[in-house]
Formats: sequence, C-alpha cells, structure tokens
Amino acid sequence: MSDEEDEFKDVIKGLPSETTAQRASITYVALFTFVGIIIAVAVLSIGKRIADLLGGLLPAQILMTGLLALLVGSLQTMIFRSKIRSRLLTFVVFSLLGGIAGGLVGGILMERGFIMPLVIGALNGFLAGTISSLAQNRLMGNTKYGGRWFLYNAVSWAIIFAIGWRIGWQHGDFTKVAIAGAFIMIASGISLVVFLRGTPQIEFS
Repeated sequence: MSDEEDEFKDVIKGLPSETTAQRASITYVALFTFVGIIIAVAVLSIGKRIADLLGGLLPAQILMTGLLALLVGSLQTMIFRSKIRSRLLTFVVFSLLGGIAGGLVGGILMERGFIMPLVIGALNGFLAGTISSLAQNRLMGNTKYGGRWFLYNAVSWAIIFAIGWRIGWQHGDFTKVAIAGAFIMIASGISLVVFLRGTPQIEFS
C-alpha cells in the first residue's frame, strides 16, 4: 500500500467528489467574502467613532485582532461543525483568545515605539493562528493531521495579517482599514479552501 493510500485509509465518511468539493469551495469563499464586505461597511460607518472611544494603540490592536480572529474562527466552525458537534462555542472562544493574545503583544510593542506594520501584523496573525489551532486540534481530534492544521494556521494567518496590516496602516485612513479588513477575511477564505483541497481528511475524517 502506497503512502497516499495509507493516508486515506482512516477516512470513515469518504471524500467528496470533485464536483461537490468545487461547490463547497465556492460556498466557503463566498461566505468569507460576504463577511469581509460587512466588515468594510462597518469600518467605514463607525470605525472613526470606535477609534475615538478606544483612544490608544493597545486597545485598538486587541479589538482588531480579536474581532478578526473571532470571525475567522466562527466561519471555520460552520465549516467543521460536523466534526466539532457540541463544542462549537469552545472552538470559537479559542479563536477569540488567540486573537486577543496576538493583539495584546502587538499593541504592547507599538506602544513601546515598534512601528513596523508587516512585523506587527505577522506577529498578531501568527499568535492568533497558533494559539487557536493548538486548542482546535484537540476539539477536532486531529491526531494524524493536527500538524498540518497547525502549520496552515501559523503560516497563513501570519502572511495574511501582515499584508492586511500593511494595507490599513495609514493612521486615520479608515478606507484603507476597511479594505484591509475585507482583504483579511477574503484571503482567509481562499487560503482555507486551498488547504482543504490539499488535505480533505481534516474536514471529512
């Protein structure tokens, strides 16, 4: 038996057909895109008021990273709901905690004068992705494919958040912040689809 055949031997429910997988991919990307548009509209509508209320770099970083991680985790929960079952809320909470941790570290660095958007964004995304995925692996029972899920979240979140932070870094330009928020959500959806097409066992085993 080849390594590839052995890799699929523990997939109980079977893998989807190519057509089914394509339809699911379109649905997932559309879902992330829809949420990304909502974020952009919300930022353009009330972003300045929220920023004025927060007043500092640290709370702003915690809010932004925490909210984005929460939304990404919530959409992932919808996709993996058949595996997580009654632990849906726990899955989402760990995403939020990862985002808060990333935003906290990034905000502290910014308040101490470390102003490099690519690095701050990558750090926020890396911490949010790794913390959430470590806990999510236990919920999903990924004993065999947990390493792939962890690496996917660590790398993809770091890259996507770094680009998003660079796009929206201009202080007071909420149009760019709106674009950055939409980009992070849409890119997260596309990267998840690419990952699932390469490792469907995560979703179906």
